[in-house]
Parts: sequence; structure tokens; C-alpha cells
Amino acid sequence: MISKSNGQNKIIDNEVSVSKFGAIPNDTINDRIAINRALLYCKENQIKKLIFPEGKYILEHPKAISLMNSVLDLKMGKNPEEVIFSPYYKYIKGLDIYGHKDLELVGNGAELICKGWMEPISIENSNKIKISGFTIDYYWLPHSEGKVIDVSNTYFDVHFSQDYIVKSNMVMPRIMFFDTKKDRIASEPLYFPIKNKLIAPQTLRIWGNIPVNYKNDIALINHSFHFRPAILIHESQDVAIENVTIHSQPGMGIVGHRSHNILMSGLRVVPKAGRKQSTNTDATHFTSCTGYIHFKNCMFEGQGDDATNVHNYYYTITGNIEDKYITKVNAPTGTHAQVLDYPDVGDAFELVDKNTLKKIKEITVKEVVTLPEKWETHLTFNEPIPIDIDRYLLINITRLPSLHMEGCTIMSHLARGILIKTRNVRIENCTIMESTGTGIHIGAEGSWHEGPGSANVTIINNRIIRCGRGDGVQNEASGIAVNVVSSNPAKNSVHRNLVFENNIIEGEHAKYGIYVTGADDVVIRYNDISGCKIPIYIEK
Repeated sequence: MISKSNGQNKIIDNEVSVSKFGAIPNDTINDRIAINRALLYCKENQIKKLIFPEGKYILEHPKAISLMNSVLDLKMGKNPEEVIFSPYYKYIKGLDIYGHKDLELVGNGAELICKGWMEPISIENSNKIKISGFTIDYYWLPHSEGKVIDVSNTYFDVHFSQDYIVKSNMVMPRIMFFDTKKDRIASEPLYFPIKNKLIAPQTLRIWGNIPVNYKNDIALINHSFHFRPAILIHESQDVAIENVTIHSQPGMGIVGHRSHNILMSGLRVVPKAGRKQSTNTDATHFTSCTGYIHFKNCMFEGQGDDATNVHNYYYTITGNIEDKYITKVNAPTGTHAQVLDYPDVGDAFELVDKNTLKKIKEITVKEVVTLPEKWETHLTFNEPIPIDIDRYLLINITRLPSLHMEGCTIMSHLARGILIKTRNVRIENCTIMESTGTGIHIGAEGSWHEGPGSANVTIINNRIIRCGRGDGVQNEASGIAVNVVSSNPAKNSVHRNLVFENNIIEGEHAKYGIYVTGADDVVIRYNDISGCKIPIYIEK
């Protein structure tokens, strides 16, 4: 359907404005229903561009506000993640992009302001989707930032501006600190302080031990760990996120699960001007994907976990009925999209030793039965698994995307910069500065049920500066760590074909610049390493 008019409400050349459906920027009225009405119209009429005039759009829902209030009032317990980040937990979507094909959302600098905890942009079962020119933020932030005004042996006091709602018994599973003297996230956060109490207007006393020199620093109080991401990409393909900024989210920035070909160009997960924190947890996280994950000229700062983590899941074999094996993902927090992970018929799996994470053999899926209500996938393979099934884990190596990160900046955040558990990887011309954890980690992590061993990884022409100072450091390495995390980690043959070339690594009183274990065929050359007692260590 193509028509023309002179006003803002127009359909020209297969595009339409959200204003046509009642979403008017800057009018302070809830725009969520109107925008979703526009999305439905686009799907039904094969409209290829949905235009957002510049300005602020409110995304609001009573259930999202109720959830937020329940979390803040401790109705979800001291660790809300255990409730709100669980399989198939119901939540509110902001923009619901479901079943779309060949659609571009053009933001023109539009701000999506969320009132209540939700998933602002949800892309599911869609193909050829482009999101460009948006900023995502919250009206009531999912974290609170205040100045540490006093520190004693048993408690410390924090004063907040009027921008924050402050009361006794605030939920705070974690407090990060921003070092105002060094202008970066401090090396160690405080997890689950004992209690807190309002002692003066906008001033909290928090019982817990922190260094005395944290006085006058900024306390970043996270009101939850994981919840829904700012952008979900699920069971979709050929998705581009371009020039999008995420300022805050009570969870991760972007989660991609069982999707194919994802491009992020000019993505920024960074604090809003005047703030120190962005997302509560990972900036981005990709699981069970195929094709490519491509970051180009992106920026990450102030998030509460890794800038990116790309992996699949180790399946636990809990039993079998003849040739059908009962499997589960027993990761501590479930899958990161909180939906069942499963393979397709024909996918290749590695059978690995549970204790060492070494590959035993490769097998192929012949039949798949999914039971989401039991969190189980029943699998039949082209050959039987050895009878002592408790010794093994399974991992899908067909659903491993290539990873390319180029020209990106990662700075001042908690945990690791880049976490690699995939194959065919190139990290180039990036700057990773002052993450509390190791700058780049290539790992197979049995404890998190995340893997597999990585292969064909090139890390070239990067700067990794003053990383590995505290929370998230791997093997005491500042720049690059390669390891295996399991009960009896293999010293070789888990990772293979790694090249670390022409990188500048500057440690801050670090033990290692580069640490390698559990790998074969590693080439390390032409790197410039300083500030590390042992520049390069390879465990034989």
C-alpha cells in the first residue's frame, strides 16, 4: 500500500511514520501501544521502513512498573535474578518485532525511555531486520549512583542526588565503585552488603567492608544482576544494529540466541553523560548462533560484566531411553535468553570429557525432541554414547558463529573485555582499557557450562591497557588469557590454532601479560608488553 500526503502522518515509497499511529515524540504520553500498532501494520502490508521522528518516546506498562517496584521493595528477595531471570518468566516487551521480514526501524536519534522493567526491543522469528539511530534508557534507573561520604570499619554512607528514589532496605545484590581519582571502575565490587538504612534525606548507611580510600568515590548500586536484555535477537537472521546507544538496562545490553548473522555497527553501550554505569550485566552476549557475529566501530563502557561473550552450552546427559539421550543445560543461571536451547537434526556435537573438557569424538544428531516444560532435550545420534554417560558432556559445534570485532573501544567496566568460546575469530584494531578482568579471555568454562574449546583465533593490532586489576582476572593475566575451567583442566588440545600478533599490552603491576594453557598450535609474535612481571607464559 503506497499513498501520499503532505503531513507528518505519511506513507511514501513503502515507508510509514509511527506518528500515523499516534506515537508523537516529546508529548510525555505512553507510546508503546501506538508503536506496536505501527509494527503490526508494517507486517501486514509489507512496509519496509518504519520512521521515528526525532524525540523521546515513552514505553510504559503497569506490569513492568509493578515488577520494578516488587524488586525494589525486596518482594523478589535479596537476589532478584533468582526469580526474574528464570526459564520462561513472563515479562513485558517494548517494541515487539515478531515474524517480520525485511523491515528497517529508522530512529533519527529517537530516545526510547522505559518506565518499568521490560525488554525494550524484542526481535524474534524475523528475517532481515535493521535497527538504526535509537537510544535506550530508563526513566527510573535500574541502578543508583551516589557519593561515598564516609567510611568506617563496618559501614559506609552514600549520598544520592534527587534523581534517585532512596529508602531503607534497598535491594542491592552488588555495589560497584567508580574511582574518582583514577577515573575508572574500581577493581573490586561489594556483593550482598549486610543491610542498609536511610539515616538522612537521600543518604544511606550501608553495612559492609570497603577500603577507606573509597571515600569520595561513586557507589554504583545494582538493583539486580540479570533480567531481560535491552535488545533480544532470538530465532532470527540477518539482523543489523547500527548507531544504537544503550545507556541502561536491568540486565544485558544485547542477547542473541539461536540466530544467524548479526551485525553491530556503531553500537554504544555506555553511560549517559554525567553517569558512570551503563547496563547491570554484560553489554552483549551471544549463544547457539550461526553465521557471523560482527562488531564494527562499537563502544562499551561502565557495564557490570563482559563487553561480549560468544559461546554455546555444554549439555549434561541425565539418562537415556535406549538410543535416546536425555540432556539438560545445567548452567547456574539457565540460558541467557531463558528459553530452551536445542539443536537441529544434522548438527554436529562434540562428546567431551567432563573433567578435562577434551574432545572424545564427534557425533551427529539424528532426532530431536524438545520438552521446554522439563528443560530437557531428548537427542538421538548416529552412534551410541559410551555407557558411562556421567563422564561426559555434549556441545553443539554446528551452532558456533564466527566472531569479528574491529575498531572497537572497551573501557572501565567490570569483568573481562572479550570472552571467546567459539571458532574462526578475528579481533583487530581494538582498544581495551581498564577492565577489572583480563582484557581478552579464550576459555572453556565447565563451571558455567559454556564452551567449547576455541579454534582459529587471531588477535592482532590491538591495545590492551591496564586490564586484569581485580574482578574477572584470569590466571593473573592482564592482556590475554587462554585456559580451561573444569575439575581437572586439560593442559593441551582443548583450544587450537591461536595467533596473538602485534598487540600492545600494558599491565598495571600484573604478573602476566599473556598466559596460555590448554592449547595447541599457538603463535605469539611481535607483541609489545610492559608492566607485567612475566610478559608471556605458556604452560607445557
